[in-house]
Amino acid sequence: MEDFLLKYLRSLDEEPRVIESPGVLKGERQYNAIYKVSDMVYVHVRSVKSEDGYNQYVVVEPPRPSEQEMEAVEDAFARVAGTKDPPAKVEDKEKLMRSMLEGVFRKVRLTTPRQYVAYHFVRDKLYAGPLEPLIRDSNIEDITIPGLGRVYIVHKVLGPMVTSISFEKERVLDDLIVSLSEKSYRPVSHNRPIIDASLPDGSRVNFVYGTDVSRRGSNLTIRKFSKVPLSITQLISSGTISTLMAAYLWMMLDEGMNLFVCGETASGKTTTLNAVTAFIPPNLKIVTIEDTPELTVPHSNWVAEVTRDTGGEGTIKLFDLLKAALRQRPNYILVGEIRDKEGNVAFQAMQTGHSVMATFHSANVRSLIQRLSGYPIEVPKTYINNLNIALFQTALYDKRGNLMRRVIEVDELIDVDPVTNDVIYVPVFTYDPVRDQIEFAGRGTSYLIESKVAVKRGVDRRNLYTLYDELRGRAEFLKSLVDRKVFNYFEVWAWILRARQVGLEEAIRAVQT
Repeated sequence: MEDFLLKYLRSLDEEPRVIESPGVLKGERQYNAIYKVSDMVYVHVRSVKSEDGYNQYVVVEPPRPSEQEMEAVEDAFARVAGTKDPPAKVEDKEKLMRSMLEGVFRKVRLTTPRQYVAYHFVRDKLYAGPLEPLIRDSNIEDITIPGLGRVYIVHKVLGPMVTSISFEKERVLDDLIVSLSEKSYRPVSHNRPIIDASLPDGSRVNFVYGTDVSRRGSNLTIRKFSKVPLSITQLISSGTISTLMAAYLWMMLDEGMNLFVCGETASGKTTTLNAVTAFIPPNLKIVTIEDTPELTVPHSNWVAEVTRDTGGEGTIKLFDLLKAALRQRPNYILVGEIRDKEGNVAFQAMQTGHSVMATFHSANVRSLIQRLSGYPIEVPKTYINNLNIALFQTALYDKRGNLMRRVIEVDELIDVDPVTNDVIYVPVFTYDPVRDQIEFAGRGTSYLIESKVAVKRGVDRRNLYTLYDELRGRAEFLKSLVDRKVFNYFEVWAWILRARQVGLEEAIRAVQT
């Protein structure tokens, strides 16, 4: 056990329980545990409420060397590094940096153990500095620095927490914001104090720089994303969606239906959109358009485009990318988030036969239509029936206080009444909060299955039951994947491809054996 960890444990009144993963604490109201995040980084979590009602998240890492030692190492490293060309990959940069530090340590007198100095030097110069332990912890969803003071997180298992990391000096906080923004290749400045960007690990970050726009000092919010997205089977296993709903989305995307994944901030919209892209047929061309890269598509014919904000000439917005995408002859266009006039172009794309999927901020059908038809999106109401499906998702807390995400409704949009301007829609899936279950409206209730899919496939009214039977078969296949714990995103994609090749029944037998 590391010396610094032993010293920390001896300083406690009550020894914490050592655990492999915080998942074992799920549902516990009282806990005092410690787990390892990465080499030389541990986390102590306690259900001891702070003054503002948060449970505590304490980062345990090697003690920081003195400023004189760090400056001496930095000066010696700069003299050596001036002759080196850094590699492209961050992993290779770290290897090179550590090998160069070995030579530096032979020239600089240190009182702190070398491995501790190397840890802090690499953490600060290459990664996210004092926030790096939080970024390394895969159990964290959100990281917030609201200004001077403590750093807050949202833990996947333990919910909102306050960390032991704190910023008390404005200069230190500003330096961190500037450093992180430069590593994201979208640097903040007094002229451009608000920036949306992505960190090297793929996490989405929003920077706000300077006291003139943020009264408590510079602030940032990091939304963490895994390099491998959550799969549809993981969403089923966690209860976010049901197997039948997933099968329904699979059938709809097979037929090129347009889908909006809607909900409030942090409701899991992008996660769901990522998961259902595995249902898009593999031989289609997909174009993704985003402000910050978050979408991952398993298809080989995938064009990924990202906006560019230069603050003036040379700025490329979602609107520009979406217009360009229409000339690239895609089968599916995926938009990271529609919030401006690019929404109008998206509906024009639907009009011309392109399939569109996007995330959108709205809580129900009525607010969806109001936002789409109002300023600044201004989609004509006569166009709105081109959107086939609106999926609404939200974040909830169960009786034990555990965070959970649920799809609360899936609506099929049919038309807009020209007289009343009311949207005509069918809720095919609804959420029952009492039983925590997603209910299907039943056979004979899906307008899209009976009036769109059936027409495309040439199925007459007497044989509509075959489509509902196919829906059940797809659901059974997905359930078999969940039962066998096939959760990796790309493994799920491979099994869906197999089901397309050999048929559902044969694929189910293959999964079960």
